[in-house]
Amino acid sequence: MSTESLIRVTVCVNRKPGTTEEQFSKYWANNHGPLAIDWLQRNGIVKYVQYHTTSQYKALGQKMYDATGRAPLSYDGMGDFWVRKYEDFEAAFLDPYYLSSIQPDEKKLICMNTISVTIGVENIVLEEGKKVENHAREF
Repeated sequence: MSTESLIRVTVCVNRKPGTTEEQFSKYWANNHGPLAIDWLQRNGIVKYVQYHTTSQYKALGQKMYDATGRAPLSYDGMGDFWVRKYEDFEAAFLDPYYLSSIQPDEKKLICMNTISVTIGVENIVLEEGKKVENHAREF
């Protein structure tokens, strides 16, 4: 089980107007993600996960709202980045490759005005169906 003490940065995004869900998801998964791999590795990003929230899953969120009154977030996706030091994440965005290649690619895909970010740490309670007893971090 993974209990390493990592910082998680979640970037919530919406697709650029005029882009369909299918275009967004395909491009993000098959073009943008692979484009970023070397940059992420070089800058100390331990893990990067794309979280695609298509209409199919948003419909399930409506069921949750109907049952609980809790509305799901309305983003088209989230990028989760895990780092050992927050400074590594911040420095990655100053990397010349980010500025010349990744950032322009993001602008083709993402509505930059609607981005939201959260930064925090995970406290894993249950993993692989089993209670996690030992944690690297104490609260």
